[in-house]
Amino acid sequence: MLPYNINQLMVAPMNNMATKEYLSVMRVRYRKSSKAEKTVLIDEIMKVLKIARKSAIRSLNRNPKTRTLPRTPRYIYGLDLQAPLIILWNAAGRPCAKRLEPQMAILITQLEKFNEIKLYGNQKELLCRMSNWTINNLLVEQREKLLGRGMSGTRRSPLLKSLIPIRTNHYDVPEPGHVETDCVLHCGSSLKGIYAETVNILDIATHWNEKRMIMKKTHDKVIGAIHEARNDFPFQIKSLDFDNGIEFVNWHMHGYCTREGIAFTRSRSYHKNDQAHIEGKNYESIRRVVGYGRIEDTVLVSLWNDIYQEEHRLLTNFFYATMKLKRKERVGAKTTKQYELAQTPYARVMSSDTIELSTKDRLKEQYDTLNPMALQRSMKRKIEKIQRYMKIQNTVTVSNLATYPSSPMLR
Repeated sequence: MLPYNINQLMVAPMNNMATKEYLSVMRVRYRKSSKAEKTVLIDEIMKVLKIARKSAIRSLNRNPKTRTLPRTPRYIYGLDLQAPLIILWNAAGRPCAKRLEPQMAILITQLEKFNEIKLYGNQKELLCRMSNWTINNLLVEQREKLLGRGMSGTRRSPLLKSLIPIRTNHYDVPEPGHVETDCVLHCGSSLKGIYAETVNILDIATHWNEKRMIMKKTHDKVIGAIHEARNDFPFQIKSLDFDNGIEFVNWHMHGYCTREGIAFTRSRSYHKNDQAHIEGKNYESIRRVVGYGRIEDTVLVSLWNDIYQEEHRLLTNFFYATMKLKRKERVGAKTTKQYELAQTPYARVMSSDTIELSTKDRLKEQYDTLNPMALQRSMKRKIEKIQRYMKIQNTVTVSNLATYPSSPMLR
């Protein structure tokens, strides 16, 4: 006999919690009962819960579900790594994570040598193991890119175009000495009047970069900037590639390259990708430092050239890693690109078989004396001097890489 009346249980419907408690009690009784008693229990559950017989049997045979708390994620890379990572990121010129990751161990060694960074416990090991995805996550709040776009002041030159060969593919350049060059305008929002421009020169094989700022790009000034920058390259310039601007395609440049024994080529009109290396370097090497403001003062040109030839030149060539395209394959409408491991121009020069051993020894001695954080602070002081001068002269500037307010390296 049952200890209670079934009709009493059918007075009010059960909620979910009561149903679970009722089934847990009946499940214990069901497993201890005989076959005849099990039949009675099943009939009772059918009437109480108003379910089918098979459903009642399944409910009694089913093991009760136990609630499991969600697992607490185990963080390997904590927020304590964010501060040293920001220091390394700033010292490397704020590159993308794919360019920063291969240089992590080298940067840590160089900064520790000058006591610019202090790491505790296993922070050094974790920083060297960190993937580019984790680097991006930890730096997401620090990534504030400059807005705005520059203007193009390239005027095509119909002269000599038939005498200058076209070259479109620079991905297979095996040795240093073949450079691309371009002019970057500092005209602000207007192309009228006289303003400064930067002659940017980049070696295709090593990404070694030299630049000079000039006021008003005349033929003689552009050639003079290229001739002066040639002496700063650790190897001989063998060929020069440029766009179709009148500052390059002229008889003066033709005569200079012929006298100096430098081969010269040009890109196709309206095909910027023919000069992909230098076009990609214009922003990283110039716009992020100088910005998009207008420069029309010869004093400012001298001050910026001092930065170009001292701190920024050393940072760009010895500590700022770049990525080179290794292979590009097109299958149907999809193009797949594979890049080499990010390296600094200095590392590529040291691994080249065509560079003289004496040149490598000289660069190695110079590299051992360089402190990237000290160079960053020195560049910041010079840029602050430029900003004070521009404020006095009532000129306008824009924020740039070296005056980023929240950067710990500049405090």
